[in-house]
Amino acid sequence: RWRFEPYYPPSADQLPRVLHRERVDASTLGFQRWQFAEKVTGATIWLFRLPSGQIVAAVSLDARCDLADVVDLLEDCYFADVLIGHTTIEAHAHTLATQLGADTSAEPGFWPERHQVVFDQTPAPDEYEDLVQRLIYRADLPYRKDYSAIRYPAELNRRPGWLAAVGPYVSVVCGHSDFIENAIFTSAVQGVAASAQLRAIRHAAYEDVQLFRSLEAAQGSTRDRRRTLERIADQLGDLELELSYSVEASADFGLLVPSLRVESFHNALYDSIGLASKAATAGRMLARLSAAIGAELTAIESIERRADDNRRIRYAVAVGFVSAVAIPASLILTFLGINASQVRPDRSMFSPHYLDMYLAVAALIVIGAALSLGLWMQHRRDARHQRTIVSRSRWAPAPEHPDT
Repeated sequence: RWRFEPYYPPSADQLPRVLHRERVDASTLGFQRWQFAEKVTGATIWLFRLPSGQIVAAVSLDARCDLADVVDLLEDCYFADVLIGHTTIEAHAHTLATQLGADTSAEPGFWPERHQVVFDQTPAPDEYEDLVQRLIYRADLPYRKDYSAIRYPAELNRRPGWLAAVGPYVSVVCGHSDFIENAIFTSAVQGVAASAQLRAIRHAAYEDVQLFRSLEAAQGSTRDRRRTLERIADQLGDLELELSYSVEASADFGLLVPSLRVESFHNALYDSIGLASKAATAGRMLARLSAAIGAELTAIESIERRADDNRRIRYAVAVGFVSAVAIPASLILTFLGINASQVRPDRSMFSPHYLDMYLAVAALIVIGAALSLGLWMQHRRDARHQRTIVSRSRWAPAPEHPDT
């Protein structure tokens, strides 16, 4: 039982979980650049499942050699130029993930997000800066420390013999206990997962932006546009949730494993990767796209409301026209159908005898049409008055005052 073990079960739903672990025969490993394959004493392939559902593959190699001799090994591992027999390490990990039921792509390649950690439990040498920059930058060239991206966490470099140098893609840890190494390994897995999730969120956001732009160019109905926008808005909500819980929340590793040394490494790793600023940029992208979708939905709602108003006006005009025709016709037919001395059955309804009655009905129709025309002209005048643009002065810079 190691020291940090009690802290992991309460936070199991927020930490990477080991999905599969497979030991590999070291004699079957092949490297493209590294010439010390015989010094490998052990190899293990790890598959981790993150709370977000991501699968992170990790390869751990145990080698008995000096730190300076693993530069080419780091290069091979970074570019996945490692073979297990005749199979690449990427294809082997992809096969394992597929056998475990993971939703993988057709191509067995790793994503660009990766981080390498070099562990050495022996105390760090006194002159370590050149060695560290060779391991992290893969170059044995002079460099200026002030312009380096390497971070040195304070808590992991506090005592003599301790060393922790954190770069964006490689970290070097020397002189620390195995429980610190295990926690650092977990922190690196979580950092890689957060970077990969951020990449996926950005890709999904760009796909939504392209769909939004194509929607504006398409000549579709307002109903189709509304449905598409609602689908994009729903996906944006999911992306914002993943950004918060899978990327931003993963930065608080100290809440899960209360250790100053582990938290110091995790903060340095996230700072070196620049994950906080990248997550803030992605958050602003999602927020602005959400605002654009909200404005588009408001415009569509205004168009639909105006269409409803026009539809109601057409219905009112149609009903008014029918009423204008039906009511006079009803009056005429009612008059002709009454039993009175003025209505004689031997006379036609088109007889000049009923001219006065027809003139009265026609006068009623003319008066109604005149009132309707007057109301329509008044409506047009009011609408034209509301559309009148109030002239305003354009913005101009303040006048210069030479004496101030």
